[in-house]
Amino acid sequence: MKESRILFVYRTPRKHVLESWEKAKMPDSLLFGANHLIKKGYKIDFFDSSYSIFNPFHPLFYPLEHSIIHKVGMGFKIDQAIRLMPKLRDYDIIVATGDSAGLPILALKYCGVVKTPIIFMTAGLAGALKGNENSWVGKFYKKILRMPDVFTAYSQIEIDFFVKKMGIPKGKIEYMPLGTDWDYFSKKQKRKTTKNVICAVGVDSGRDYGTLFRAVEDLPYEIEVACHPSNIKGLKIPNNVKVHLNAPITEVKEIFDRSLISIVPCYERFRSAGQMVILESGSAGLPVIASKIAGITSAFKFKNKKEILFFEPENADDLRNKIKLLIQKPKTAQMLGKSISQTIHRDYTTKVLARNLASYIDNL
Repeated sequence: MKESRILFVYRTPRKHVLESWEKAKMPDSLLFGANHLIKKGYKIDFFDSSYSIFNPFHPLFYPLEHSIIHKVGMGFKIDQAIRLMPKLRDYDIIVATGDSAGLPILALKYCGVVKTPIIFMTAGLAGALKGNENSWVGKFYKKILRMPDVFTAYSQIEIDFFVKKMGIPKGKIEYMPLGTDWDYFSKKQKRKTTKNVICAVGVDSGRDYGTLFRAVEDLPYEIEVACHPSNIKGLKIPNNVKVHLNAPITEVKEIFDRSLISIVPCYERFRSAGQMVILESGSAGLPVIASKIAGITSAFKFKNKKEILFFEPENADDLRNKIKLLIQKPKTAQMLGKSISQTIHRDYTTKVLARNLASYIDNL
């Protein structure tokens, strides 16, 4: 209900994101619809104070978080949740937009410290827990994951994991599609830009840049990759590949603007991967070539050869052939880019995400 006071909890500070979006300098994807809910009249707040380096609870609880990270590779920011605890009790609804920030709040609710209804949006937890379901972390999470009043995931493969492996009752967790800022990424640059490169963007651990490098080696095209140093550790980078490390989103947008094709190479890890970059580059009208993994195919309704072009995971020859196909058939590439952009505009924007959240909020 619009009369309800709603607290959004994020993994990292978001005030600068909101301010930059208001100035059209940054996409709103990291706000997860909060800005659009505010426009609709909902009473939304979020606080950056708990992310301060001066948070007194951080050194106290870091050993716990570190042990969880060591076990499953994902954080558990209990220091942030405790710092926010007075606020958590003041609101009618809590929207936890990520796993490392939301799980500690579920733990506080499990312990009876917080009684506020919680909307918990998971993104990647299934992959972190795969193989660790019966560890001490997995057993603990099986208990607290029953606490959300609304539990959403961005792909069916993650829903299946939570139901089959974590004991979440069928129907308790629902699919809610991810959304991007289509307006930001579809906006063309004022100055004319020559499209002459092929890009691959992404920093998550599921990226398979080794297959990409094997596929493009010796091809007569310039490749630009934007990633984290860990994504390419130990890999031989071909001479035609330029790497941008830890590129800000503004630089990523510039890479999209000068690109002919977007490639999203991922390992099959049976979890969400590559989703946001598909939405961002697709919004920009780029034809997308992506690994055919469950984390993508069960997250979107994109049809192969109509809105996206899939290749077999870890198959460099297949990827190489798909790249050549789009280069040699520019009309096909143009059709794919136009189709995916139109579908994203209709079904996968932050405005759509906000509408979905509003329906959950109104029913709590």
